[in-house]
Amino acid sequence: MAGQRNDYGKRSHSQSDYGGGKRRNPGEESDQHAIGGDDTVYRYLCPLRKIGSIIGRGGEIAKQLRADSKSNIRISEAIPGFEERVITMYSSSEEINLFGDTGQLVCPAFDALFMVHDRIVTEEMPPLSPAADVDENDDFGEAGAAAAQQVTVRMLVPSDQIGCIIGKGGQVIQSIRSETGAQIRVLKDEHLPPLALNIDELLLVRIL
Repeated sequence: MAGQRNDYGKRSHSQSDYGGGKRRNPGEESDQHAIGGDDTVYRYLCPLRKIGSIIGRGGEIAKQLRADSKSNIRISEAIPGFEERVITMYSSSEEINLFGDTGQLVCPAFDALFMVHDRIVTEEMPPLSPAADVDENDDFGEAGAAAAQQVTVRMLVPSDQIGCIIGKGGQVIQSIRSETGAQIRVLKDEHLPPLALNIDELLLVRIL
């Protein structure tokens, strides 16, 4: 049964939990293993207009992302009328990947999350216009430039894990807001997209 819990209290995930089905999307690989109860899983909502930067022609980019991160990456099918697709990244929770130049070891799914995010953001954010191109008499010049540089991340997080982000009395989420300057909100119910599970909440992060 989808969403059942195992003896250790961790949620066991089935393929149907994450939009899996018989039809395979470009870039999907038949040898991807099912999501295990001990796996680290991230589900990133990607705008339809950006999904090509993750899949690539014939799925070549998705295959390269899997190879580089050593993570499983699954991309949901498009739903008519819905402007996002879910990119699910999952792997063993063992920390074996060297994360960039930080020297920090992370699990493959975490590495894949940032690789996917970087590709989406690179295409999403236009370069800042030179100062000379901004009309000094335009009160909205700087505000418009800032808006163009705004990045919004939307992720689906199970309700039983959202507490790790919020913390007791909201202390953790407030600390993250203070340290990063990001706007962070947790939404549920009517704010959830069609691909969300009934146990999901929506994590919204807006960065300037």
